[in-house]
Amino acid sequence: MSPLIDELISNNEFPTNNPIFLNSNIHKQIDDLLSASKYPIVVGGTNYYIESLLWDILVSPPTSVTSSASSKMVKDSLKSRSGSSSPEMMQREDDRDGDSSTPSDEISDLELETMSPKELHDRLRQVDPISAGRLHPNNKRKILRALEVYQETGIPISEFIKEQRSQPGGNRLGGPLRYPHTILLWLRCNQEVLNERLDKRVDSMLHNGLLPEVRNFYETYVKSQSANQYTKGILQSIGFKEFVPYLEKFGADQDTIIDNFLQNIEYKLPKEPIASEPEGLDLLRKCLDELKLVTRRYSKKQIKWIQNRFLGSHDRQVPPLYSLDTSDVSQWMANVYSPAVDIIESYINERQPKTTPMESVQHPGSGLNEEVLNFCEICKRHFVGEFQWKLHLASNKHKRAKDGLRKRVKRLGGGTIGGRGDVDGSSAKK
Repeated sequence: MSPLIDELISNNEFPTNNPIFLNSNIHKQIDDLLSASKYPIVVGGTNYYIESLLWDILVSPPTSVTSSASSKMVKDSLKSRSGSSSPEMMQREDDRDGDSSTPSDEISDLELETMSPKELHDRLRQVDPISAGRLHPNNKRKILRALEVYQETGIPISEFIKEQRSQPGGNRLGGPLRYPHTILLWLRCNQEVLNERLDKRVDSMLHNGLLPEVRNFYETYVKSQSANQYTKGILQSIGFKEFVPYLEKFGADQDTIIDNFLQNIEYKLPKEPIASEPEGLDLLRKCLDELKLVTRRYSKKQIKWIQNRFLGSHDRQVPPLYSLDTSDVSQWMANVYSPAVDIIESYINERQPKTTPMESVQHPGSGLNEEVLNFCEICKRHFVGEFQWKLHLASNKHKRAKDGLRKRVKRLGGGTIGGRGDVDGSSAKK
């Protein structure tokens, strides 16, 4: 079994929240297994990590020792992948190599972390307007990544993405499939059943030592962190941040009192406060409820990810995806185990499996530009992609806001709606 399954420690020397770091290790292990004629089996992980493992979609330029050396390494790497770099990228690299003042206004990592999302987006617009036009101004994580790539290499991340997409098998989502003989098994179940399972999982986590675990993590890695580090990276992962209100207000002594109380009631936490419960338990209850809520919400997001990026991408190399229904665990052998074994054995023996792979679906936004940023002057909101933009313009919320603004303008004696003077007043592209 892969040692990457073992517990990973979060510190500055081990970036566990970095898919580039994890994938560089996983790819080596997969290659070693394939070389030994063994079948790698990847289990679990979010679809974001699974996708970055299977497809060449991550931008991972080397950390630069000097800017010119980094650019040369990037150039050589891109040449080896696609045969040659684009003329635009080659020219940009040559300009940078010959001009030590480009870019002369490099910003430190600490400064970047403390900048507001708007300031970061404005900075990105200066150095990489294409990427700025693709990213929502509040998407701080992706904006920071784009700026990081530029500062490491002097090359906009949009150029790397362009190179990925130009490879054989590349598409609008990135580069080609890394492993052509991949099979995907999707364990699915009814959403109500899944919600119940997720809630019970949180309850079992409490019984199995969740409170001392988050306390130890908080005391060891978080308590001493500065404010800007406290709200980024793995510290924002589901399963920790929900407990911060409790951890900040109460100490380990109160944890012990609460745990003793929970032991006496066999960890069957009442949904509502009771008179005999210790101080802090109600706040902990709220933290647990929040964890259940965000976990259920995240499960729906994962399903949409598969539907949109796996099944809804007609121009992408997508491995066969098989749906296995886990709703009724009493039918596990018939609905899950036996079909899964048959699918794997069928591919090994080059025969047709009994189960049919899922069909691709037509995404309602297919054919629309997904990389344009629109700003609604009426609602004061940004929208990435034409599909989301059209949905917003057709929404009741936008229509009510537009009608309300029209009435206010009329009461004030006329004028224009929006920033462009048009009737709709809501489609300023930025």
